[in-house]
Amino acid sequence: MKYEVPEDLLMAYSAFSKIVFRSFDYSKTKLPKTSASILIFMRRHSKTRAQMSEIENKYGFVKSTLTAATDILVKCGYVKRYRTEEDRRAVFIELTEKGEEKAIEIEKAMREYVNEKLSVLSEEQFKKLLDAFSIIKDTVNILQNAER
Repeated sequence: MKYEVPEDLLMAYSAFSKIVFRSFDYSKTKLPKTSASILIFMRRHSKTRAQMSEIENKYGFVKSTLTAATDILVKCGYVKRYRTEEDRRAVFIELTEKGEEKAIEIEKAMREYVNEKLSVLSEEQFKKLLDAFSIIKDTVNILQNAER
C-alpha cells in the first residue's frame, strides 16, 4: 500500500532534529562530532569492533572524513585500528575500555542536554513525544528488516 507523508511532517521532523539534536555542543566532549558519533555507534550497536566501511555506509561519511575522525580516536586511545590476515583490504576499529567509558560520558551529556531542551514540555506533551518516538523506533526496525 502506498502512503503519502504530509509535507509539514517532514519539515517538523527536520526542525525538531535541528533544535534538539544538532545544536548539541560537541566541544564539551572534547571530540569532534564525527569522532563522537563513531564511539556512540560502536557502543549503541554492541560492537567491540566494526569495519570502517560499515560505519561509512551507516553515516554516509566520506572516507577521508572517517579516516581523520578515526585517527583522533586512535590517538586518544579510544579505539584500535587493524586489518585481518583474511582480508588485508578491510580496516577494522575496536572499541577500547577507555573508548567505552568516553562513549558513556558523551551519551550522558547528550541525554542531559536533550532532557533540558525538552523540559519546557508538559508531562502530557512529553509522554506523547515518547509514544511517537516508540512508534518511530518500531518503524525503523520494520524498514531495516524490509531492506534485508
